[in-house]
Amino acid sequence: MKTTKKELILFLIPTFVITYGLGLIAYLKGGMEHFPLGQLSMFIPAVIVIILYLFKFKKPIFRNNDLGIRFKGFKYWIIAPLFITSVVCLSYLIPFFIDNDFFKSTEQIFIETQKSGFGVGNWLANLIVIFGINTLLAPLLNIFMMLGEELGWRAFMTPRLLKLFNPKAAFLIGGAIWALWHGVGILLGLNYPEHPILGNIMMIAMSIPLGIIFQYFYFKSKSIFVTALAHGALNWSGNTFIMFVLSDGNYNTLLYGPTGVIGIIILSIVAYFLFIRIDWQKENTYLV
Repeated sequence: MKTTKKELILFLIPTFVITYGLGLIAYLKGGMEHFPLGQLSMFIPAVIVIILYLFKFKKPIFRNNDLGIRFKGFKYWIIAPLFITSVVCLSYLIPFFIDNDFFKSTEQIFIETQKSGFGVGNWLANLIVIFGINTLLAPLLNIFMMLGEELGWRAFMTPRLLKLFNPKAAFLIGGAIWALWHGVGILLGLNYPEHPILGNIMMIAMSIPLGIIFQYFYFKSKSIFVTALAHGALNWSGNTFIMFVLSDGNYNTLLYGPTGVIGIIILSIVAYFLFIRIDWQKENTYLV
């Protein structure tokens, strides 16, 4: 128990200090448009974990599946990013029934998708091709960046929290920690522009169910590459694919999309059904 707590503290303190330190640099330089806070900070959790394993814990990184650096569970390499992209798309599809002008016309979608260079004939076929690229290819090409977060949160932190607490408490705490780590970016305008305080609250509400979903895929596949792909699909589908169909890119992020109320409700429903399908203690990959 003491060992587990110590490992968590040794991970969390430098991860937060360095990330928020980079955030301060970004602020002093005039914002994230002048300093690559997002790109740099994503690698910090993984770097801290690797340093701790090599120089402090003296633990093997590639043995015993402790960090999930395994080429296993290949069906989840497709299922997980496809699942996440579908959930993201659903979070945008529901608003369409509220506001029919939320999406561009098919003619506009055709023009925009043709400009992308991936046009194959008509607006629907173009979208399907771009959907596939954003779901499978783009996350694969960016997998090392996504591993920067996933090695820290899914492979290291959450398994240890599940050793210390019951699953409900572990995911509540883990989701809050993961969200607060994003806090410096949100204060600087990430995800919820013009809503730095409320945005942080929304990020906590989103990170808890999303953490459950990612952890489910990690434990089922026993491969951290799966959650890295799912994380990549989340980022690319929300920031790239969906922009081809939205009539206004400056939509209300507090309400729409995976970061808004609608997305959080969908993620929470999905997370609940996945949460009750697995014995979290039995599936835990953390070996004391």
